[in-house]
Amino acid sequence: MRTLLIINCAFLAILTFTSSVDAEPFEPEMGATIVWAGDSITHQCGYTQYLENFLYTRFHDRKLQFANAGIKGDRASDLLDRLEEDVAKWQPRYVTLLLGMNDGQYQEFQKENFTVYQRDMNTVLQRLSRVGADAIILSPTMFDHQQYGIRFENEDFRFKRLNTHPEYNSKLAYYGGWLREVAREHSLEYIDLWGPMNELTAFKRREHPSFTLLPDSIHPDPNGMALMAVEMAKYFAGDRIEANRVELRLQTDGRVVVEGAVALRRFDGNGLVATVTPRSLPWVLPASGEVGPSPWNYVDDPSEGFRAAMEGLPLNNDVLTVSGLGVGVYEILMNGEVVMIAESDALVRGISLQKIPAAPSFKQSQELAVLNAKRNDLAVRPYRDVQGKMKGARRRFTGDMGKISEVRASIESELVRLQSLASEIENEIHQIAVPKPYELEIRRFTR
Repeated sequence: MRTLLIINCAFLAILTFTSSVDAEPFEPEMGATIVWAGDSITHQCGYTQYLENFLYTRFHDRKLQFANAGIKGDRASDLLDRLEEDVAKWQPRYVTLLLGMNDGQYQEFQKENFTVYQRDMNTVLQRLSRVGADAIILSPTMFDHQQYGIRFENEDFRFKRLNTHPEYNSKLAYYGGWLREVAREHSLEYIDLWGPMNELTAFKRREHPSFTLLPDSIHPDPNGMALMAVEMAKYFAGDRIEANRVELRLQTDGRVVVEGAVALRRFDGNGLVATVTPRSLPWVLPASGEVGPSPWNYVDDPSEGFRAAMEGLPLNNDVLTVSGLGVGVYEILMNGEVVMIAESDALVRGISLQKIPAAPSFKQSQELAVLNAKRNDLAVRPYRDVQGKMKGARRRFTGDMGKISEVRASIESELVRLQSLASEIENEIHQIAVPKPYELEIRRFTR
C-alpha cells in the first residue's frame, strides 16, 4: 500500500509541476546578491555558473553578485548548521534552495524521514525570511535508475554502497510535489527540475537507449546542468525575455522604421550601414572539451543539453530583421568582418545572431563565459571545498564550540583569499557584460 501511495502522489506532483503563480517576478535592484544553496549538485558549480552567465549579461545594468553555498552530501539540517556563516553572511536578496537528494537517504519512503525533511526545510525558509532573503525553491533533481543499474555492476562504483531503492526517483517527485505546495502557501517561486530532466531523458532514449544526463546516476553532467540552468532562466529572465532585437524596415516611400538602438547612416535597396548598440549580450556557455574536476570528471561540453533545453524558447533571441532590400543575396558584415551570407527573404524572416560565433556580441559573451569558468574553477569551487571542512568539524566535535571555532579560524584566511579572488574576477566580468556597439554593414554579394 505504501508503494502505491508513493507512485500516485508522485504522479500528481508531476502533473502540477509549474511555477508558483503568486510569487513576485524577478526584478533585482542594483548590486543584489544571489546565493545558490544546496548539496553536491550545487557544489559542482555547473548549473550555477551557467545561470550566472545568463544573469551577468541579461542584467548587466544591475551588477548582480553571486555566492555558491553548496556542500557535498548535505541535507537540509546541514544547511541549517551553516546558514549564518555560509548564506546569511552574504546579505542575500535571493537564495535558491536545491535540497532533497540526500535527505531521502536513497531508501524507500518513510514517514519519519519525510517529517524531518519537512521540519528542516520549513526552518530554512523561516530563517531566510528573517534575514530578508526571498527563497526560490527548486525541486530535487532526477535519480537515474537505469544508469545506476549499469554502474552498479562495476566494483569501483562509488555509489554502490547506497544500494538505492528502486522507487527513489518517484520519491524525489513526491518531495518536489510537497515543496511546490510550500512555495504556493508562502507565495515563493518554485522551479521544477525533476520533470524536465526525466522528460528529456525519456525522449532521448527512444533513439539512444543508453542516453543519460547523470553518468553516476546522481550528479548531472554539463548537459544536465545546462538543462537546469535553462529551466531556472525562465523565471530569472523576468521581463527581459530576449537578449536583443533589431528591426530595420525600408518603406516604399523611402522612410525607415527602426526598432532597437540603431544609428542608421545609409539604407537603400542595395544595403545599409549602421551602428548597433545591443540591449544585452546573448547567452553563451563555454565548452572547453576538457575533463572537469574530480570526483565527477565530466567532459566540459554542455552544448547538446543547452540546445535541447532551449528548443522553441525565446530566452536567447538576438534577432536582426531587415526588410526593403532588393531581392538577392547579401553579405552581412560586423566590425568589417563578414559573419554570414544570407538571402533577402532570410533577412526579412530574421537572422538569429546568438547562433553565429563570428558575431561581435557572441564573441563578447564567450569571453565573459570563459572568464566566469575561470572564476568558478580557481575561486568558487575551491571555496566550497574549504568551507566543507566545517561539516567534518561539527561532526567530529559535536557540541564543542571551542574546537569548532578553532577549525573555522584555521580556514578563515583561505576563505578570505578565495572570496577576494572571486570578487576581483567578478568585477572584470561586470565590465565585459556591458554590450559594445558594433558597425553593421549589409551589401549585395557578388562572386
